[in-house]
Amino acid sequence: MALVDIDTLSISFAGRPAVSGLSLQIEKGERFGIIGESGSGKSLTALAIAGLLPEAAAVSGAIAFDGAPLPADEHAMARLRGRHIGMVFQEPMSALNPLMRIGEQVGEAITLSDTGEPVDSTVVALLQEVGLEPHHAQRFPHQLSGGQRQRAMIAMALASQPELMIADEPTSALDAITQRVVLDLIAEICTRRQMTLLFISHDIRAVAALCSRIGVMHDGQLVEEGATQNLLSSPRAAYTRKLLAASQMERRPSPPHKVGAPLLRVEGVSRDYSHGGFWLWRGAPLRAVDRVSFEIDAGECVALVGPSGCGKTTLARMIVGLDSASDGRMVLDGQPYRGRDLPPLLRAGLSLVFQDPFSSFDPRMTIGDSLGEPLHLLGADAREGREARLHEAINSVGLEPAMLRRHPHEFSGGQRQRLAIARALVTRPQLLVLDEPVSALDVSLRGEVLALLSGLRAEHGLSYLIISHDLDMVGAMADRVLVMERGRIVEEGAPEQLFAHPQHQLTKALMAARLPDVA
Repeated sequence: MALVDIDTLSISFAGRPAVSGLSLQIEKGERFGIIGESGSGKSLTALAIAGLLPEAAAVSGAIAFDGAPLPADEHAMARLRGRHIGMVFQEPMSALNPLMRIGEQVGEAITLSDTGEPVDSTVVALLQEVGLEPHHAQRFPHQLSGGQRQRAMIAMALASQPELMIADEPTSALDAITQRVVLDLIAEICTRRQMTLLFISHDIRAVAALCSRIGVMHDGQLVEEGATQNLLSSPRAAYTRKLLAASQMERRPSPPHKVGAPLLRVEGVSRDYSHGGFWLWRGAPLRAVDRVSFEIDAGECVALVGPSGCGKTTLARMIVGLDSASDGRMVLDGQPYRGRDLPPLLRAGLSLVFQDPFSSFDPRMTIGDSLGEPLHLLGADAREGREARLHEAINSVGLEPAMLRRHPHEFSGGQRQRLAIARALVTRPQLLVLDEPVSALDVSLRGEVLALLSGLRAEHGLSYLIISHDLDMVGAMADRVLVMERGRIVEEGAPEQLFAHPQHQLTKALMAARLPDVA
């Protein structure tokens, strides 16, 4: 019997369709996955099931839960949602209340679900069920790692003992090891509780590893559905074949590039942070980066991988001059610096592409103004040739100069990532530092951006330092891989050698955590 029965669901905003004529059944105890690009209607479908669509949405069609139509009354819908449907959101840091301890938030979910269970003991039981120790109840969200926050979200979703768990991109921002742990945890809980799962993701392999049946959405329509193995091995829809081809493309190594003399040397760099204590006394400093040394040659692509919190982004911030080393130094093109003392002209030779392009752009500024900002590093001559520089940068990423007059919210995710790369190129740098450049993109856009980066590297002789937890992307792009753990480089080598014959325990764990290919 179907737990969720969707009949010709359509959702539109201001007359523009977002979901069109969707019909779908999810059986009791089933693990059903929905894949598709950003904007395909995946999350809107989940919100419709949970009765959480925004007021501006115009909805037609019908949804039944456990044989009964969803109630039209909001209070009745809230009771149904609170007792029978659990939600796990994509970004737990924004979904959790930063002012409440984890135990208080899980306890609040228990109280609202009105199950009659004793709150304190149930909080402990739920935290233990998701692999958190009882002392984590006393911590605030910012004191937990990304994986721990996601576990806390799952505990909150389980508070009402729901029949259905909806998980919307719960692993997209996690490293390979944590992603595998969370996927295994969700699968184990669903099996033990005989709970139905709706799993939404743009990661085809994550869906394939977790779900017995898959639906593919495109432009608000369900273009194909079926048993996981059948759908992935013999896709009927052209769009499904396109997604699978894009998934394979990002794992194909880039052609070799010409590599020259050392461009950047990192020499014994450490970064300490003070924490705790009163003004007359502070606790022992936290060492985020510990005596790291490596080189990047001209035209070389080096990847830095490791679990969340290992120090990757801290190291990158020092290299581009956004933070300073406590010890050691960097040497760029023969000139030494420690971080924030990076001279403007030398800084122009380094550019950083942030993980989330939307939040890295000022929404009040046009794209032209945002792309032109770095030119102040180059002095008056570059500012006089501003328009030519902007046109050169935006053309290089395959976009039109007319787009310079628009604002960030007017672009798709893939376009914003291209614009972030254009901004990084406007000073004509020698080295690009890319922090998770494709983690927020769906599979087809990832392939486009990776092809763009490979082409720019070949055309301009750029060097790359790529920070990522996506080992397949690293294997396709990098000449050399550095593995980082607790602030130290613990292993390095060419990707084909490192991945096939890992030596360090962390590298072995990363390889073991990789999800199997889907084709």
